[in-house]
Amino acid sequence: MEFSERLLLVLKDRKITQRELAEKINTTETALSRYVNGSRKPRMDNLLKLARALNVSVEYLTGKEEGKVEFQEIKNVLCRNLPAMSPAQRLELMEILARNK
Repeated sequence: MEFSERLLLVLKDRKITQRELAEKINTTETALSRYVNGSRKPRMDNLLKLARALNVSVEYLTGKEEGKVEFQEIKNVLCRNLPAMSPAQRLELMEILARNK
């Protein structure tokens, strides 16, 4: 998966618009759009800002960590879905998270 595809995937997962992310990392919406459509790759300083703002690793965004998802990413997804879980599922999740700190 290319950088632009990963970036778009994370944006959709986080429900963040390109405009919001551009403001967060102090760049233009045009520059961010170029990253998303694959016509340009960010400099290292912007890559670091993107990773921090999206709470993912640089390695994940650049594809160096193929198939390896950070624990924090899993935790974020699970926590967003917490309201839909049954009490038993919540308890199981809490036990898993406690074991994997």
